[in-house]
Amino acid sequence: MTTVYSTTRVEPVCRGGDPGRGLAATVQDPFWMLARQQQFGELGGADAGTPAQVGFLQTEVALDGWSPAGGGVLPYAPQSDVVEALVAGEAAGPAHSTRDRVEAGRALAAALPAAVAAQLRSAFALTLEPDAPRLLARAAAAFADGLAVAAAFTTAAAGTDAALGAALKLAPADAAAARADLAAFAGWCAITFGTGPGSWVPERLERRFALAADGQPVLNAPGHARERVDWHDFDLATAPSTGTTTPATTTSTTTATTTTSAPRTAAPAVARTRVPTAIQFPGQPCDRFWEFEDATLSLARIDATTSDLGRLALVEFSTLYGNDWFRFPIPITYGSLQTLAQLVVRDSFGTHELIAPAADPQWALYRPAGAEPASPLLVVPAMTASPLAGDVVEEVDFLRDDMAALVWAVEQVVTDADGTRRDLADEYLRAAVSASASTTGADLAYRLMTDVPPNWVPFIPVRLPGSTRQVGLVEAVLPRGDGSGDPVAAAPLSSVLQELKGLVLPEEEVPAAGVIVRRRWFLARSADGGRHAWAARSAASGRGEGSSGLRFDVARAIPG
Repeated sequence: MTTVYSTTRVEPVCRGGDPGRGLAATVQDPFWMLARQQQFGELGGADAGTPAQVGFLQTEVALDGWSPAGGGVLPYAPQSDVVEALVAGEAAGPAHSTRDRVEAGRALAAALPAAVAAQLRSAFALTLEPDAPRLLARAAAAFADGLAVAAAFTTAAAGTDAALGAALKLAPADAAAARADLAAFAGWCAITFGTGPGSWVPERLERRFALAADGQPVLNAPGHARERVDWHDFDLATAPSTGTTTPATTTSTTTATTTTSAPRTAAPAVARTRVPTAIQFPGQPCDRFWEFEDATLSLARIDATTSDLGRLALVEFSTLYGNDWFRFPIPITYGSLQTLAQLVVRDSFGTHELIAPAADPQWALYRPAGAEPASPLLVVPAMTASPLAGDVVEEVDFLRDDMAALVWAVEQVVTDADGTRRDLADEYLRAAVSASASTTGADLAYRLMTDVPPNWVPFIPVRLPGSTRQVGLVEAVLPRGDGSGDPVAAAPLSSVLQELKGLVLPEEEVPAAGVIVRRRWFLARSADGGRHAWAARSAASGRGEGSSGLRFDVARAIPG
């Protein structure tokens, strides 16, 4: 027997060319209204319940440590620390400038009693050049070398009061009384001036670190090169941890994300009960056809073609499935890993439904890489909301030069030993002078090698050991003529290139678009209101290929 299925679809038909009258849906009489409601199915009933209550178990694991690449776990407090300052804080230049040491000494004098600060100023005096600015010389005479004091304290911090006093040239009683203030000062120097452990990997132009819970790394940031830290920068750690794992569940009919972490130390689960509510958004269609809708946003007027899949999916979800989703609030502490388990929904008929996780191996939302699809993990890092960013104090552009078959590292901005910001590209343009021909009456000028700006540092390709195809890049020296014409080799001025000296930069780290490495100062406040300042690098895509103009054995016409 053949079964024939039929459906009824009500569509407006415009015969006069103006669909406005049909879209207005004017009401003729009450019986007409009832007939139209019956036609649209509004008078029909369905045995479908509405979610009335949600019960679940919530587990929270606090992040209390961090570790640089290849280092041990260090303390981290989300309430009083800024994660970007901990993992990215470093010096503003290749070496700590005199201004950095004076600034640290000023902070040291404000943190310690005047008598102890005077003793440290005598023991750790600042040494300046004879031509140092007068204001800097007066500041150096008033404060101690704060960074030297911080380094001495860090070395002897684990020893006795007598050992600490000997390292700082203080009496044991004074060292014991100032130990807590010196520890806070050393921690501040580690962040602000980068005296602590660093996570920057020079040969990869990126940062590598991990966040830990209960002394064990649980989240890895294998290739962080941005100025900010967010949940999508982390992958689930591969190192196993002790404890048990709570099964996780999630629901496709709620906007709340339910998660579970990798194996870790068991944390107490808290049973919670919530009342779900239907989601609401601008332009949401009403449940009934004859109900007036909000005119702020009209989804029907969104202009989309067959290739605009994002817009089409948004309109389809909003118009067809928008009233099928519910949400409920969950208390979450920043700087933690969150899990939900045993999510049970009770509807208006008293039926209980256990919601299983939406374990899709090909797609997931807010799930770090490495987490099992059936056991999603929600990462809530304690990130800064809106840090203040200063001017760039160091910038190096890595670009490819196909004409010269080289990779160049162009030092655009550097910071010298005095803490002065220098724009090398601007200095070169100001000092450039058109070279005049040395031969009078000649038509051509022969050059063995054309000039390259001094802030352009070459990287030559080398074959990696043990491989016949892999190629790396090594920083080289390009001899340049001095005022008398003798070739000289100048060392790079930026810390990025100084750290790359003797290292092999993989060729894939410099794509065709190039890479720009910048360093700048940031200022932000932690959750407890503390002020944190730090200098951090970031690597971004470059501006494309470039040309240094390097040529050999060139004869150029002399302008008449």
